[in-house]
Amino acid sequence: MTLKESLADLLSQKEPVIRAFYDRFLADVPEAVVLFEGVDLKRQALMLTMALIVVEAHSRGDFPSIRHYLHVLGDRHREWGIPRELFPRFRKCLIATLSHWHGADWSEDLEDAWAAAMDCAIQTMLEGYEGDFPF
Repeated sequence: MTLKESLADLLSQKEPVIRAFYDRFLADVPEAVVLFEGVDLKRQALMLTMALIVVEAHSRGDFPSIRHYLHVLGDRHREWGIPRELFPRFRKCLIATLSHWHGADWSEDLEDAWAAAMDCAIQTMLEGYEGDFPF
């Protein structure tokens, strides 16, 4: 299974997978719970789903519009008070959720592909975290 195929599978079942991710993330990272108070998790799941589409596209090339979007996303996370220390923990929980979701279709190559894609996107977001990137 490729990263693109993994994303297609995720998109075909997005709400259960993303909901499972948030359940895992908020259980594994209890200090993040306060950051989600008053947040509509159904809307948040949609936002994360769109972000994963961007992450996969960013892994295929350095497109200026995607880079800008990730910069803005990083800037927004700073504005929302999301500590940069949560980014690696978010990544870990997301990959664990995807691994569980894909089951027997999950492989070391797929894990490496998601890890590399997430690392690249997070690095770009952190560039935005350090600057001011309005829409």
